[in-house]
Amino acid sequence: MSLSLKISRFNPEVDREPYFQEFRVEMAGCQTVLDVLMEAWRQDPGLSFRRSCRSAICGSCGVTINGVPRLACQTLIREIAGHNGRITIQPLPHFRQLKDLVVDLEPFFDSLKAIVPWLITRWDHDGCMAPEVSRRMEGLASCILCGVCDAAFSNPGGTKPAAFVKGLRLAQDPRDVLNEARLHVMQVPPVILKLFIKKMPLVCPKKIKIPEI
Repeated sequence: MSLSLKISRFNPEVDREPYFQEFRVEMAGCQTVLDVLMEAWRQDPGLSFRRSCRSAICGSCGVTINGVPRLACQTLIREIAGHNGRITIQPLPHFRQLKDLVVDLEPFFDSLKAIVPWLITRWDHDGCMAPEVSRRMEGLASCILCGVCDAAFSNPGGTKPAAFVKGLRLAQDPRDVLNEARLHVMQVPPVILKLFIKKMPLVCPKKIKIPEI
C-alpha cells in the first residue's frame, strides 16, 4: 500500500515555526502508524518521536493522527489511510511541542501530582478487597496515563481528565485513607464532568468509562 505522510517537524534550535515534511512509504494495511513512523525514521533518522512497548500499555507513542489524538502503536493503517493513502501526523494538542512529535509532558505529570496519585494506606484495613469492589475499579485502573484524553479535551482549568480518572480510582479503593475526600480535592466543573463522562469512552485508547458520581 502506497502512503503519503505529512509529519510535523520542529527543531527549536533551527526552526522558528513547525512545518510539514512529506514522506512516501510502502506499507501493508495491517501494519500500524508506529510502523509507518519507523519507516519514515529510516528515511530521516533525525525524526523525533516517542515509542516503547508497541503493545498499547505504556502510552509513549501518543500523537495526533489525521486530527485525532491516538496511540500510534494501536492505530492500524487501514483504519485511517482512506482511499488516497494520506496520513497526517502531528504532536498531541494542548502540549508544548519540544521537537517534531515529542511534547512537554511536565504539565501532565504536574496535574497528576496535584491529586496525590498514590494509595495512602489506612492503618485499620487488612488490605483485603471484596471481588465486587475490585471489579468496580477495573475499568478505571486500566488507564495507562498516555495523555491522549488530556489532548482530546480543552480544559484550561481544574483537574485534567487523566488525573481525574486516577483520583476517582483511588477514591473507590477501601484501603485508601483519603477515599472520597479525594473528590473534594479534584476541581472539575459540573459541565466539564458531564463532558468527561460522555466523551471519555470515545477518546480513550482503553475505552475507559467514568461512572456517574
